[in-house]
Amino acid sequence: WTTPVCNLIVSKMEEHIISYMQDHEEEIVRLSTELIGANTVNPPGNEYLAVNIIKKDFNAHDIKYDIFEKITGRANIVGYIGKGKPTLLIACHLDVVPPGDGWDTDPFKSVVKDGIIFGRGANDNKGQMAPMLVLAKLLKDNESSLNGSLLLIGAADEEKGSRLGLEYLLDECGISADYAIIPDVANNMKIIDVGEKGALFLNITSYGKQAHGSTPEKGINAIWNMIELLNQLRELKYKCLTHELFSPPTLNLGTISGGAAHNIVPAKCEVKLDIRYLPGETEKEILNNIYAIITSVKKHNSTAKFDITVDTHLPPTQVSADNPLISLISKHTESILGIKPVPIGFSGVTVSKQLIEKGIMAVGFGPGDEDQSHIANESIKIQELIDFGKIMGLVIFDILK
Repeated sequence: WTTPVCNLIVSKMEEHIISYMQDHEEEIVRLSTELIGANTVNPPGNEYLAVNIIKKDFNAHDIKYDIFEKITGRANIVGYIGKGKPTLLIACHLDVVPPGDGWDTDPFKSVVKDGIIFGRGANDNKGQMAPMLVLAKLLKDNESSLNGSLLLIGAADEEKGSRLGLEYLLDECGISADYAIIPDVANNMKIIDVGEKGALFLNITSYGKQAHGSTPEKGINAIWNMIELLNQLRELKYKCLTHELFSPPTLNLGTISGGAAHNIVPAKCEVKLDIRYLPGETEKEILNNIYAIITSVKKHNSTAKFDITVDTHLPPTQVSADNPLISLISKHTESILGIKPVPIGFSGVTVSKQLIEKGIMAVGFGPGDEDQSHIANESIKIQELIDFGKIMGLVIFDILK
């Protein structure tokens, strides 16, 4: 991607990118504010509200695009700049989680204070889209000098698994790429997500027998049996406990429900579990360990009866830590911020998973504090968005020059 003949041109372009992004702060704030103002809480999503904003911006700058909807209103927009290979895909998701409680301001009317934008989606993930849209205009103006293609995607449904979003685009809409960068990992551009734990979401049901609360011996208490199982599941054994890039595996009890009243022996209890596991282990191995625990419980408690269903399974993914995306992101982050981001394995889930599973080299990298997603008074620093635009511009021109 680097040739001596291009060094002088690249140097001038680097200077232009840096000054261009810094000079377009107002536009970044405006676009962030407009996107935050589009209420795309998922469910129901209504991502078309944000797509309309992006479509208007693409039209203003003569950027070609397609809009894809698997379900009416659950819109995805794909902008195209350049042509040919290689193809770089950058995707920000347009849906957000519900605002919840504790906001000081209207979560869908962004507030700018002390160089910070507040609003639902500011950090996750609409704020990141704003500098990419500003950068898209610069890329379009220099399209003739690009040797390759950029796909800039505003995707739906990321917060609920991407079945109507990037997964749909990859599986049914013919979207593909050689490389991808997903700006959905925050950490102030100090990390590069090169892998993600497996995510196994389970629903477990305990079945009992209803009886009067005054004669519990005549029934089978599904909740007590579930508690017995859960206490043993806390000690679930994993095949892989350590990895150089990842923190250890985890199990979270997300919900528990059962029973109808004080004086009724509950005949049913349901729980939802979230298991994050490391590369080197499989869904089947984890499920076999859980079935072994169930067998152990039933061995000394003949009344216990359980059913397990897999709600969601996303296997662990990992790309080589010495791939060219990492070297370019590291180089340009160091030149702009004076820091070199660290390749890590991510405990959360981004759409990098679906991309890697399709054979696309994908990493996560982006601005924002790691503790801002999904909280009240969600925020992101404007200068971080500007710096992110600078870095991405340098990376894109390096890849497509």
